[in-house]
Amino acid sequence: MLYSEFVENTGCKDNKHNYEVYRNLEVMYMNSDLSKETIYEYGKKLVDNSKSAEEIALEQEINAEIAQYKEGIANNKLDIERYQSYLQTEDDAHWKKVWKASIKALKEQNKEFRNKIAGLKWVLQA
Repeated sequence: MLYSEFVENTGCKDNKHNYEVYRNLEVMYMNSDLSKETIYEYGKKLVDNSKSAEEIALEQEINAEIAQYKEGIANNKLDIERYQSYLQTEDDAHWKKVWKASIKALKEQNKEFRNKIAGLKWVLQA
């Protein structure tokens, strides 16, 4: 049984603790009639997949960035509603053109923000 197989089949992180678990289970596997699947089940119960301080800090940073984008989307939606109400009450063609352009720009920005949020969520899942 290879360490890479152990990592893949147990879903564990590649770290010192998990390598030691692998080594001990490898000895058990070699000296018994246990199947690899049984060893993997034991391994799933013994491995340590806790997050390091660096991983926790990165996750917090990413979540803060996601929160900023969500706040930007919420603010843009309020501005869009306000500009749409201006469109209904304004008779000046110049201002109608300005409000329509502003609405279009804010909607595009919200689309960009949603794409960035999706990318950051993907990073969190990796």
